[in-house]
Parts: sequence; C-alpha cells; structure tokens
Amino acid sequence: MRMRAGLVVGVFALVTSLSACGTASSAESEWRVGDVTTAPETPSSSPSPSPSPKAVTDEQVPDSGEGAYDTARGSQHVIGTGRTLITYRVEVERGVDWGELTPVMTDDFAASIEDVLEHPQGWIGSAENPVTEPEHGVHNQSWRFQRVSGPQYSVRIRLASPGTVDNVCRSVGLDTEGKFSCKVGNIIMINLRRWLQGSGVATVDEYPAAVINHEMGHYLGFDHQGCSGPGELAPIMMQQSLDLAGCKPNVYPFTKDGEFVTGPYLPS
Repeated sequence: MRMRAGLVVGVFALVTSLSACGTASSAESEWRVGDVTTAPETPSSSPSPSPSPKAVTDEQVPDSGEGAYDTARGSQHVIGTGRTLITYRVEVERGVDWGELTPVMTDDFAASIEDVLEHPQGWIGSAENPVTEPEHGVHNQSWRFQRVSGPQYSVRIRLASPGTVDNVCRSVGLDTEGKFSCKVGNIIMINLRRWLQGSGVATVDEYPAAVINHEMGHYLGFDHQGCSGPGELAPIMMQQSLDLAGCKPNVYPFTKDGEFVTGPYLPS
C-alpha cells in the first residue's frame, strides 16, 4: 500500500494498509509480449470439486523477480460511466520463482482488477454520486475505467515481488517493509506477498478490493483519512491494517446506498 504511498488498508490492506491523469486512447486492443491465450476447456460430465486452497506461508512467497514486466491484453470494455476516463495498464513481474505455487498470469491479475473496478460500490459509484472532497482537491468528480496495453495510459498497475516493490517504493522514500504496496507517480506497485496471503483485516478474497481501491484512490487524488467515529465504516483511504481506531473494516469507497465513505483528512 503505501506509507503515503499507501500502505494499503487492512480488510484490505489499505496500504497495506488497505497507496494527473495521462490521456490514453479510448480503444486499445494491442497485444504485448507476455499476453496469455487460454485454450477452451473441454466440458466434463462430472467435474470434480475444487480442493480448498491452502494458506500461502511466508517461505512460499517469492522474494524477488527481474524487475521487468509482462503486460495484459487491452480491452474495448469501458467500466462505468463517470466523466473522467482512467486508462490503466496491467503488468506482472517476470522472473518470479513460483516454486509449488500456481503462477499469477497477466490476464488473471487483470481479471481480478476488473472485478474490483466493476463493483457498484467501487470508484464507478461516483457516476451517480460525484465526489467532492476539498481537502483532497477533489471537486464534483466521477470516473470510468478502461484497460489498455499500449504506451498511452493514465496509470500502470504492477504486481511485483516484495523485493522489487521495496526497491521501487524506496526510490521515493517509502518503506514498504516487504509487505505493503505503494503508488509512485502514475505507477501502482502491488505487493505479491499480501496478494497471496491477505492482510490482518482482509482475507485473500477481500484483499484485491482493499488494495486496488485504496491505491487507485491515491492515484485519483486522495490522501489518507482517519476513522470518523467508533462503529462507523472505515474509509477506503484509511490505513486499516495498521489501526481501525474503532471503525468497521471496509474495502469499498461507497456504501450500498451510494454514500461516499469518508473520514478526517490525514495529510502524509
């Protein structure tokens, strides 16, 4: 996440805790080296139930990679109807020694991000409920998203090994401690450790929403926020895995009723 970069929160890893915009072409279908094609599955008359996934231990988490990346394919699909288009490029670090773990492929990582961005309580909720947060410099804003693979993009989202994330985040003075994620300029660095393990307040299933929404929030202009009061939902921009301060864990920017979850401004 980040440590102003956005240690993504807990439930989430919002920086873990749970962390402008360039203009990119609205239609991007280019394929890049590293894209993965998947053969259609052969139907089975009696599929076997999937085994329960085992927890990934610290020893199993790959520590380092090449520092170079494969890029997921672009998409014609635009997520949401907000005023501002955010084009994002998805990348996964090469040279990671996955050992006995199933590798995270570029298209799989991209699909997880798309699932998060498409959730109605995610940032696309701003289309019907534009966001104004003067302390963050956000005024009547709403966003929509599209994945691209070419050289023009607003933000780049990278899944990388703990060592690589630490090196990149350290370049701007952020200490990600081998587990947090961060935003550096228009690059979001997602730490592989918590992507595989989750965080103290976010399960593996919850973590993608926690970290992607938190770090994307940093890219959209939001700094960290605190708890608005005991028993209230934690803002997505709160570093929830560090301290909930009485708030309830939350991995989305908006409630089911379309209310933007906010809290006191905490400049980093």
